[in-house]
Amino acid sequence: MKKKGLTVVEVAVIASLTLILGLFLMGISAGLFFNTTLDLTEETDRNIQLLRGILFIENVKYSEINGEEYAYLYLRNIAKQYIDLTVVRVELIISRNNTLYDSIPDTPTGFGNLTKLKTGEKKIIESPICPSCMKGEVLIYRVWYISSDMYNVENPLMSINDMLYVEAKIAKPIGAEMSLKCPLPRDNWVIVDYVDPVTGAMFGRISSLDPVISIRPSLASTQANDVSFTITVREIEGAGSGSGSATLNIPTIRLERIRGVYGGLQTPMKIFVYSDWNIIQKEWVLGGIPEKIHVSSVFLQWSRVDRTLEGIMLELGYGEVGSYTVTIILKDCEQDVIQTFSLPISVDKINEFEVKFIPVSTQIRIDQVYFVETIVV
Repeated sequence: MKKKGLTVVEVAVIASLTLILGLFLMGISAGLFFNTTLDLTEETDRNIQLLRGILFIENVKYSEINGEEYAYLYLRNIAKQYIDLTVVRVELIISRNNTLYDSIPDTPTGFGNLTKLKTGEKKIIESPICPSCMKGEVLIYRVWYISSDMYNVENPLMSINDMLYVEAKIAKPIGAEMSLKCPLPRDNWVIVDYVDPVTGAMFGRISSLDPVISIRPSLASTQANDVSFTITVREIEGAGSGSGSATLNIPTIRLERIRGVYGGLQTPMKIFVYSDWNIIQKEWVLGGIPEKIHVSSVFLQWSRVDRTLEGIMLELGYGEVGSYTVTIILKDCEQDVIQTFSLPISVDKINEFEVKFIPVSTQIRIDQVYFVETIVV
């Protein structure tokens, strides 16, 4: 029996259906492409506004008028493109415990249209205050903002994922003074936050070729030139000692090199900083195990906003593979322990230096630290 072939009409119908289906699929594809392109364009525009819409806090003015405290934030829109910004929330955070003290606006959502800034525009807004905070206490002002085109005025929470914030820290300039166990001298005082004897990594000895101990007198009661400093070094396990002197301009952010007759002295050692001025951090102990491991330098990193310690940086020299523990002890003017930190060390390479950083989370003021001691076991 012969198979029946397709007639001309049937072929035409099939061709028509195929063309219609192709056009239909092309329409869907074009629609999908258009929608995808539109989504990508919207997403790109959103990212541009997020990245280039920048708010800057130029100044925080905290003052008292007729017994009432006031705080004003000076804000500027520094966006490089024409992007209007809306400030939607201002928070006042107490730095010592990182707690939210107050915020504006007082709305059910906690957000609202506080002010709008065009590109380049500057505005001043009144902000929360903390009457119970002491003078010198660190306050953090956090300002939330968003591109005005992206802000949902009716429901601000719908815009929360697109909000950004900028912060400014200040030390409260008014209020009752905080009582300190170790008040600073009335004048002629110096804070030394860095001590670094130039030692060899393996043996922990001060170089005999160029015996140097560097210090950094980073803060002083006043600026002064040609202030005399004397460094005295004493070995803890040996009988060696030595000293060196120099005149320095203070304060300075540089490490100042003081050469002296202390070449060959070995850690562990005590370093004393003397001057006609009142040196706050006058005694430093750099611990070590001879020819195994030693503390080569100590840096107390602190905030210039409120003088609180942010961390302690140690440079360690390694002479023998092994496991060790470094302990850092901070003491006040009466040699009472303020805080102790311990750091486990695993040495797998020798004749090398390594820097370790220990963050300080508690409120310790640099001007309350008088003795710095490190111990290695």
